[in-house]
Amino acid sequence: MMTPPRVVRRRHGLLAALAAVLFVAGLLGVEHRDDGWLLKVGGAKVDLYGAAHVAWQNTWRDCRPLRRAPPGDPQTETALQALREFSPPDSRSAVLRQADAWPQGWWVLQAEFDRLEPVLVLLYESEGRTEVVAEGVWSSTTLPWHSAWRIRGFLAGRVPQAPRALLNCIDPLPLFAQPPRLPG
Repeated sequence: MMTPPRVVRRRHGLLAALAAVLFVAGLLGVEHRDDGWLLKVGGAKVDLYGAAHVAWQNTWRDCRPLRRAPPGDPQTETALQALREFSPPDSRSAVLRQADAWPQGWWVLQAEFDRLEPVLVLLYESEGRTEVVAEGVWSSTTLPWHSAWRIRGFLAGRVPQAPRALLNCIDPLPLFAQPPRLPG
């Protein structure tokens, strides 16, 4: 007895669908690392939770009080000098990549150095003096984690006195998503 063509097509369709599902499943996986989960897609690690968290924060955050401070501005130079004096001698080579000012004396600087990893640092200005908040220093890469999610969360846990709205407005530069520098 011969199988009807309609049944053969259905079987072939089911086999093709099963093959496609198995192929996709072979590309996907999860990995537990540090204190979170990463999605693995074809061997590449993706911080899906971090990306979703940042997208959610970015939809409701209000960054209007944040002011991008221009290089050469006296207040920016004062903040940069505070960073350069934070951990000499290596910190003296700080090259400012971005400076953001927030009302009530808060600053976020992103900088690179000759021999140190890049840094994103919180500074606070009080009574005419700008100082690095020692607990508010992120240095090095965030790989494989989403930079904004990782750094915002780190700073929120370490510097609870910092305005939450400021922390939500921190947008790390791509230099924090690079592999660490090799000692040299």
